[in-house]
Amino acid sequence: MMKAFESTNLPFLREDCEKEFAQPMGTRIFGRAQELYHELAAQADDKGNPAIAEHLRGKLLPAMAYYKALLAEGIPKNDALAAVRRETQKAALIKKESSARMVRIPFAFLVYRMGVKSHMRTNFPMEGWETEWVSNSAREIHFNLHRCLYWDLCRQQGCPELCTVYCENDITAFSGLLPKIRFERSGTLGEGAACCDFHFINGKYASRD
Repeated sequence: MMKAFESTNLPFLREDCEKEFAQPMGTRIFGRAQELYHELAAQADDKGNPAIAEHLRGKLLPAMAYYKALLAEGIPKNDALAAVRRETQKAALIKKESSARMVRIPFAFLVYRMGVKSHMRTNFPMEGWETEWVSNSAREIHFNLHRCLYWDLCRQQGCPELCTVYCENDITAFSGLLPKIRFERSGTLGEGAACCDFHFINGKYASRD
């Protein structure tokens, strides 16, 4: 149980808890988060899909377990959300670095465009997401998500407000694509929009829009 978070996107959570909260509170919060993580993982339905299993155990449930642990400790909701945001943003910055390495290759937008539909089918399968493709042109890749595993599970677990934290991580992670690819969107399901709209704009055209 002590290694619950080591294989997730929050491997640094124990150290951060012990730094942020006075002892023994920090250790207590981390211990509660571990217990909740295991409980949530045992209840979660990955629908037999390895991509969904990875989202659940590697990304979605670690932050949710930490959030629930903070609330159980009596931390006010806004403060708990801020604490979770700090942790997930650290993970998003790691993803940003990965994105930045990817776009160093020549013709980065073309490569991104050629692989995006396959990537979405594999990593965001229809069992967890409903994807509407709007455009996949030399200027822009645009798709809308009308259903999202993260939004669905946050609502099921009684913490819909947590979904916005996951949404914010996209902005940080995709900023690593600049200047070759610019990421934009107008809203997300977690923020009350009708869908999550994803726009990846070719940097050659971005300054002209």
